[in-house]
Amino acid sequence: MKEAILEKLRCPRCREQISVWNVTEEDGGEIVEGTLACHACGGTFPVHSTIPILLIPGRRAVDEFAATLGREAQKVGFSKAVQSLADGTVEYPATRAFEPAATAAEVREGRYRASESFWETFSRNRLVQQQQNAIAAHLDAMEEMWLRAEVNFADTVLDVGTGWGGALVPLVERAPQDAMICGFDTAFLNLRVAQGQIERAQYDNVVFVVGDCLNPPFREQLFDAVISWFGIGRIPGFSDYLQGILRLLGPGRAFSCAWTPLVNDLDGLASQADLLGMAERLDIPTRPDETAGFMEAIGFEEVELTTVGPIFVLSGRAPVSEGNLRGLSGS
Repeated sequence: MKEAILEKLRCPRCREQISVWNVTEEDGGEIVEGTLACHACGGTFPVHSTIPILLIPGRRAVDEFAATLGREAQKVGFSKAVQSLADGTVEYPATRAFEPAATAAEVREGRYRASESFWETFSRNRLVQQQQNAIAAHLDAMEEMWLRAEVNFADTVLDVGTGWGGALVPLVERAPQDAMICGFDTAFLNLRVAQGQIERAQYDNVVFVVGDCLNPPFREQLFDAVISWFGIGRIPGFSDYLQGILRLLGPGRAFSCAWTPLVNDLDGLASQADLLGMAERLDIPTRPDETAGFMEAIGFEEVELTTVGPIFVLSGRAPVSEGNLRGLSGS
């Protein structure tokens, strides 16, 4: 992590600026391992493998929904796990506090996931290859997303829900050469995989940040474009995440996301009633035609929902009026 990025970051707890507290490993002026601190509230945040982990205390740097569902499925099976999330038997989000945000074992695993040996294994993995082929088959939807977010004209671009970086390299290729691209995810290990792809492609204008868009750790109105490829359209808290994104967009700037409904993808693995119940309880969109209404209610303008094959592309623009901007900055 380059110290220059600090000016763009904010404490996820109190929204004040953060600074470097200590550096335990540095490489060419970049912080590899260390700690950031907020002098306003006293919060401290680790930097591992150049990635700052800006989560409120008690939050683990993992995909909590996938972890919760997977952990319960190991005990009772996938169908019953979905039922438990639908009826509230399993608490979500978990209230149990986990510390630290990334354990030493996760840091070691993260280093491996960005290594050459991992990528040799990764490229031979049949399932992953199928996923890559699926992404290739969805290039038209990606192009629609880039177009609606006006990525080609953006100096700062945020990729929300970066995951393993399936859309990140194409994003860097489409953005201006001097644009700052930020890969953003709640899961540290996901970003280490994405970081490996970027390193292999030899791009140097990408930064990675672990955080939660419910408490976005960035300066307000920072980004010229925000995109999400199969990110926020399939995670709990869809409406709240949209509000976080709106705070990060510059006046009149565009957001676009693409996804297929999670309940459709999981059809046959659990009852439709339980899938719909889980989605409703966790605020995961099941009817894409309703998502445009969510965006408009939050304050987005020029909202559009289109379909490209099986994929839905949702887009909107941040308001430009002073009254709306004042309301956003105070939210």
